[in-house]
Amino acid sequence: MKPVRVVVIDRNDITRKGVEGIVSDAGDPFQVTTTLVHVREVAPCLKEQAAEVIILDDQTVHPNEVILLATTCHQQYPDMGLIILSQRRNREYIQGVMRRGNASFILKNGDVQEQLLKALQLISGGYPFISPDAFKIMNSSSPPTLDSQDWDVLRLLELELPVKEIGQRLGISSKTVYRSRAKLKKQLGVGNNDSLVDAARKQGLLERKE
Repeated sequence: MKPVRVVVIDRNDITRKGVEGIVSDAGDPFQVTTTLVHVREVAPCLKEQAAEVIILDDQTVHPNEVILLATTCHQQYPDMGLIILSQRRNREYIQGVMRRGNASFILKNGDVQEQLLKALQLISGGYPFISPDAFKIMNSSSPPTLDSQDWDVLRLLELELPVKEIGQRLGISSKTVYRSRAKLKKQLGVGNNDSLVDAARKQGLLERKE
């Protein structure tokens, strides 16, 4: 049986080794041939050695970089599969990945091992895979559109400013700040205020704190 060569991309040593272990558990014909830390290493890597599947954990990768990778893979290596492991519950982002060639998307909130094994089997045969929760988000109604004021509120929330002070800085009422915060929570798929800024960082909307 012809081997299915797998490239794993993840900056975190622990989770990268975890993904390697899952691929190993899948058995033949899957083989992890290369592990990378940065997305920018993909192009030179594929010039040196071909691969049938790329697995990317996008936790520390900006969404635009992920979409660019998916687009590039589809254009230059149309038969190669791309599996994204993510915590980003963003409808447009998931759709953007799934629209680009032989791509699969797994939300990391269930049995990741089982879903990754399914994705490997399907994508190596040219079929996409999307985890159930990601499918629900992708096919849900559009979230409210964020405007520049909402982004301003988000940046000030990151500074841990109280609602009243945010309103004063932006020249808007506290009620308007609350309204923007509610829109942001819906957009980011979080249910409480404490998780809002952290979710924005995970989805690449704010810079991560190292």
